Amino acid sequence: MPNRADAHIHLFEGGYQGNSFMKRLAMPIDEAVCYDSLAADHGVEAALIVGYSGASWCVDNHEYLVQMAAQYDWVRPATYVDPTDPPSTSDLEGFKTQGFIGVTFYISGPELVAALQAIPDEFWAWIVDNSWLVSVNSQGEDWNAWHEVLNRYRDLRVLISHLGLPPKMADAPSADAARESMATVLALAAHPEVRVKLSGFYALTDPQHDYPHRAAWPYVEALIASYGTDRLLWASDFSPCLDDLSFPQTFGMFAHMPFLSDGDRAKIEGGNLLALLGD
Repeated sequence: MPNRADAHIHLFEGGYQGNSFMKRLAMPIDEAVCYDSLAADHGVEAALIVGYSGASWCVDNHEYLVQMAAQYDWVRPATYVDPTDPPSTSDLEGFKTQGFIGVTFYISGPELVAALQAIPDEFWAWIVDNSWLVSVNSQGEDWNAWHEVLNRYRDLRVLISHLGLPPKMADAPSADAARESMATVLALAAHPEVRVKLSGFYALTDPQHDYPHRAAWPYVEALIASYGTDRLLWASDFSPCLDDLSFPQTFGMFAHMPFLSDGDRAKIEGGNLLALLGD
């Protein structure tokens, strides 16, 4: 399927340092060179790079992504934001000149929820005015924090990572149980510019390598019922995904889902994100 676009990858200088395939190689890895090859093989035209600099080993991730944006046409970088110390609008203007097209948040626990809700209005207004994307990693009740922001900024384009991280399952839950587990994520569908990344399926099924992850399919069906297929985005979660899946399996699973048509897959695997990016 041509015209793919990946809504969630990571690029770190020297490779991702978590428990991953890249770390198992016991040597520095050029993730960008690896992804560039995969993108060429599988028709990936653009990839949203989810920046992260919240640990000591990746504090320079922003600067590294500046280099990658200058080097690869498919790079669409979003820089990490610490909600306790958000950038000024002047900072954001500088980031824009460096090639960034969005920001990333990791919101977990009451302290970060409170910090998120204390971010000044001028920050959100700038994000909306510049049509930036807001990639979010969060879970459970912490998703409710976004209602207050989205009620004020209806055009804020929030992308929910990894289906919102509902519980990991060994067996597929019932439709009602899936909806209950995803209630906070499904509620955000009321905001028209919120979208959900179909990513990180290895974190949703037990065992993690249980391709094509049938135990998580009721979650996808619940998302389709609330968001439709126009607001769902394929995302590989490169390079952490490689510990459990091959890269083409991250989108290949959609062909196994009987509730997705070829047209649905075309939108999810690329069309929806390319439209967001204006590509």
